[in-house]
Amino acid sequence: MRYPSFIFTTVFGLSLLTACGGGSRQEATDSTLTASIGAAGTAAISGPASKAAGSYQGTLPCADCPGIDYQLSLYEDHHYKELMVYRERNNNQPVLDTGLWQMENDTIIRLSGNQGQQFLFGDGKLYQLDRQGQRITGALADNYILRPVEGGGDRARMLEKAAAGVDFMAAGNEPGWTVELDRQKTIYFHTANGDSLRIPAPRPKPDTDTLKVYMTKTEKTEFTLTIRNKACNDDMSGYMRPYTVEVQMKDRMYMGCGEYLK
Repeated sequence: MRYPSFIFTTVFGLSLLTACGGGSRQEATDSTLTASIGAAGTAAISGPASKAAGSYQGTLPCADCPGIDYQLSLYEDHHYKELMVYRERNNNQPVLDTGLWQMENDTIIRLSGNQGQQFLFGDGKLYQLDRQGQRITGALADNYILRPVEGGGDRARMLEKAAAGVDFMAAGNEPGWTVELDRQKTIYFHTANGDSLRIPAPRPKPDTDTLKVYMTKTEKTEFTLTIRNKACNDDMSGYMRPYTVEVQMKDRMYMGCGEYLK
């Protein structure tokens, strides 16, 4: 679902082909990868790896659904964020994973997650590799290519906001707007037109894992913030975030995308 913008379970058919004895070997490999990255610290990458840093998207094959909308963000401090949406399943609720990544031999991207995924970096794209580290061939080969997408290189800003006490952020376009919810239970809303509002956050009703609605009324306006656990794409960049957000102030509705900064 596209709006103006702003745990990890992989069912790739490849993973199902792993031999029964592969679990312990993969755990050892992941531990080695995490340890090697940890030893180097999380300083900004350089060389060929710096060219791979960025966000990538594609629609991967799925054994029991029309496809998996997949997004991988590789950050310059060796962290990654993975977001998946299984089409026509779970009401587009996203599946998230985070971890560390490393480049080997100037071309191979390895993730530290449980599935031990590998990608070949070339021509500005990522090519998913099979469990043996080989390019996927055949009629579906093009479906395993991830292409670059803008809008995901804001990890440093997110970390700064989180350190300042912000729990949730969202934004949208036309006009540009942002909303923040902080640990002091304050909502701050701002638009590019100069409108702004800072109010205490009321208790959300409903308050579930899939839907939170904050409604309040001041002397000057009525304000409603709705957060849905449903994947949302920036209608300008295409970048995907895990939450669909609606803000209503007076008679104006603002729609966009957001995420928690935990």
